[in-house]
Amino acid sequence: MADSSGIQFLKYYLQKLKLFFLSKDILSFLLFLALSAGFWFVHSLGKEHEIVISVPIKFVGLPLNYAITNAPPSEISINLKDQGLRLFTYTAKHNSPLTIDLRQTFHRKGEILITSDKLTTRIMKYLHLQPTTTISEVHPDSLLIRYEKLVSAKVPVKLNAKIELSHQYMLSNKIQLSPDSVMIFGPKEAVEKLKSIHTKLLTLNNLSDTTYLQVQLKPINHVRLSSESIKVSILVEPFTERKVQVPITALNCPENLSIRTFPAFVNATYIVGLSKFNTLSPSDIQVYLDYNELKNSKTSKGLLKIKNNSLNISNIRILPQEVEFILEQK
Repeated sequence: MADSSGIQFLKYYLQKLKLFFLSKDILSFLLFLALSAGFWFVHSLGKEHEIVISVPIKFVGLPLNYAITNAPPSEISINLKDQGLRLFTYTAKHNSPLTIDLRQTFHRKGEILITSDKLTTRIMKYLHLQPTTTISEVHPDSLLIRYEKLVSAKVPVKLNAKIELSHQYMLSNKIQLSPDSVMIFGPKEAVEKLKSIHTKLLTLNNLSDTTYLQVQLKPINHVRLSSESIKVSILVEPFTERKVQVPITALNCPENLSIRTFPAFVNATYIVGLSKFNTLSPSDIQVYLDYNELKNSKTSKGLLKIKNNSLNISNIRILPQEVEFILEQK
């Protein structure tokens, strides 16, 4: 019962409050208050004011084989004077950096001084200042950039990758990197230590088609790279098995001796890409016995060895793996 009477009491006073604010006198008062605030704001904008804006700086045009050795400011503060309405337009113009082009004739060591007059001229163009706007102060009022020439070297690029091919697919050629080397620039000690540049880790799973990618290079502290990325070409194709007969040869045999094997040929099975199925050369697969391993043998059997001389074939298997042999005088 007490809760019900409390609710009724609250509703009564809310109704009274609503009627009060909706009365003609209150609405008129609020209207004139809003108009007064608007007139005051417009009048305030018409008066001269001063604002301070901070503008970021971006230095460009420095060659890769030169480096800034001091720490020039990353932003400048600018004091502007004008009517408030005009100043308001400048506050949205300094989101992008003020670009300072350092392109000039460089020496091994030197410095570039951007004087107060030159800096002010750049700021006026950057902000598109109106004739009524004045720059009362710039801090810092000039810029000093010291630089020196870096040591350079050309180093190979190494691919850092984990590549998993789909079932019954293989690489049809070596993975191609373009460029396969880059120029590096930096202090002598840092450049001399670097023998190669590695890419960021490239991970590919279930690859079943030729793929071309742009891969980022790993950044190196205090060292600049002529390129931030390289193109990686991964040529992929289906593979199949092929069987051929391969003759058994002898290695390291003295001129007055020859090795005769039984049998003289073996059956070789290997994996090859479909595009290379009919391109096997007699020298691509070599099956041999090494005389240096046989000369002290107490048996007449030798274990065959395989040498793969082609990048296009893999997983070579032979049958038989062991043959009988005899040494004959020529």
